[in-house]
Amino acid sequence: MSIIASIPVLKGHDGTDLTAAPEGLLLRSRHDELSVPGQAIARVRAEGGSVAVELRVPAGAAPAAHRIEGVNEAAATAFADGVNSLLPEPDEEVDGRSLVVLRTFRTRQFQRSLRRVKWSALGCLGAVVALSVIGGVAGGFVYPVAIVPIGVITGASLVAGGHALEAWSHRRRVRKHGVREFARPANVPGTYLYVDTAGMTRTVSSFGSGPYVEVAYDPEDPADVFTLKPGFVQRLDIWLGTFLFVCGLGGVAGLVAVMADALGS
Repeated sequence: MSIIASIPVLKGHDGTDLTAAPEGLLLRSRHDELSVPGQAIARVRAEGGSVAVELRVPAGAAPAAHRIEGVNEAAATAFADGVNSLLPEPDEEVDGRSLVVLRTFRTRQFQRSLRRVKWSALGCLGAVVALSVIGGVAGGFVYPVAIVPIGVITGASLVAGGHALEAWSHRRRVRKHGVREFARPANVPGTYLYVDTAGMTRTVSSFGSGPYVEVAYDPEDPADVFTLKPGFVQRLDIWLGTFLFVCGLGGVAGLVAVMADALGS
């Protein structure tokens, strides 16, 4: 498919958009990007405020489509007409489902981890403020001056160290108990493609140089994937996480000492 300036970009609900690209269509959300090659598309159908991208499937197979909701009706019609005019001739042997590639930016595990980091950081900040107030009231203004920098460094060390250790533990669990698959090189350097148990082709980043890499993914979230041979950067998580966490515990001991001195003065 060629790019035609008259084909609009469709904006839908929850930050989704559908765009015509040289290779086909890109359906994006905040968390992932679906690439649909032109040869995989049977037709694009406008249905009021929604657009359905219907895929080519073998005769007798169940229909397959991807949708975007909440778009402008006039833009949806223009988009469907423009894309349909560019589609290649039908090929009954093509299974469009196998040509679609899903690239995930944020897995469910990443979002959960991000929330934990946020709430942990807020908790540490609240603890520093509370200790500063108590120390200032009990011992004078000199104690908050000592508590604030120690508390901030301690909180940052505990949060960062805990996050690194959690990431290492999660990767280890997925590699040990996840579904194993071989990923083949994509057209983009450093990107490989694997197929999950539902038949969806997904991407994984790897700097391996072989014809394939072995990966493992979480069966409950197939986008949560890791290579089976961890590199130096991945092993660094446990070393750095342990170091930061120990530093954080040392900071806690320092805060305990400062508070004991403030309350005893």
